[in-house]
Amino acid sequence: MNNDLTILPVVPEENEMEPNTELHPNLPDIYKAQLICCVGPVRSGKGVLWNTLIHNPNFYENLFSNVTVISPTIFNDSTSRFTLAKYKDTCFDAYDNKIIDDLIQNQKNKKKIDGTDSSYCLIIDDCYGEFDSRSSKNGSVIRLASRFRHYVNKGDACLYMYNSQKYLDCATILRANMTGFFVSGMIRNKKELEAIKYDIDDLYTGHFDEIMARAQGAPYQWIYFRLASTPPQAFLNFTEQIY
Repeated sequence: MNNDLTILPVVPEENEMEPNTELHPNLPDIYKAQLICCVGPVRSGKGVLWNTLIHNPNFYENLFSNVTVISPTIFNDSTSRFTLAKYKDTCFDAYDNKIIDDLIQNQKNKKKIDGTDSSYCLIIDDCYGEFDSRSSKNGSVIRLASRFRHYVNKGDACLYMYNSQKYLDCATILRANMTGFFVSGMIRNKKELEAIKYDIDDLYTGHFDEIMARAQGAPYQWIYFRLASTPPQAFLNFTEQIY
């Protein structure tokens, strides 16, 4: 009888891709598939944040073979004009399940071809109240939250980012599966902060209020809660680790 009952990691696939760009260690590791929720009120800088992620060479510029954006303001918000110019064929100002279904099918097709770059990025921006996982009309984007990493070859970049003005508008399955969380220091609503605190304060050993205080008092400050790390970490604007 073999008495070694150690749970061992699965041997990597032979065709597993190596990252083609070294990321700053403070950034979400998109080569390990990231589901990021981002919460902040109007004019808190959510648009600037996600556009920075996909266009700034110090972040993720040109690291995705496909970028899909669903945002009601994509065609009239100057903040996103560079995204619209670069990814005009995959920018949408209204949600439809077909957008997500087509994205998934495209990813499946790419995974079937050896050596094909299967990296992708999906940005859902301020589509407040449009999604209900119980509805067949608009549930694809929510159901994707439990499967997003399976539509990319391991080692290829993957980012699913859901931006909202209100935390509880992020469906339960999104909140349960998010690997990281961007929270604006401009949130003033105590009930909103309490809702966030209720979900993640235990991970940060009761220091949520203390962490958030570092981002409050100045505009456009963000806390990045890295939930997938062991132990969890927190950064102020990616530049300073504060937990």
